[in-house]
Amino acid sequence: MIGSGSTLKVHRRGTKWMPNTGLFYLLDVIGDASQEDPQALSRLTFVRAQCLQCHAILSLSGAPGLVNVAHGAAVLTCERCKNRQAISGARFADLVRRVEHGLIPTVGDIPQAPGASGDDTHLHRH
Repeated sequence: MIGSGSTLKVHRRGTKWMPNTGLFYLLDVIGDASQEDPQALSRLTFVRAQCLQCHAILSLSGAPGLVNVAHGAAVLTCERCKNRQAISGARFADLVRRVEHGLIPTVGDIPQAPGASGDDTHLHRH
């Protein structure tokens, strides 16, 4: 269990499995754990994602690429093509839960995404 006020980092170093939000693949997510639900994020501090429109790899840590909204939600904007998507806090919380509880498909079961390599998936708590 993660204590409230701690930082959660969901990290997938080049894994073949990446959560598809519709417009982005999430590669890394770092944020502050919610006091109400320690497995949820109250605020994102860093997101690394691949844009599905132009395939750029983005490292977002503040506006305009990463804008936090209420309850752990955020708006991601591609720096290259301006592709933009609001992603709910529930989507990020689900990602954290799936990683923490081992509900991620094994690497061999998922076709490799363009540019992906390696096979490590980690959830780091700070």
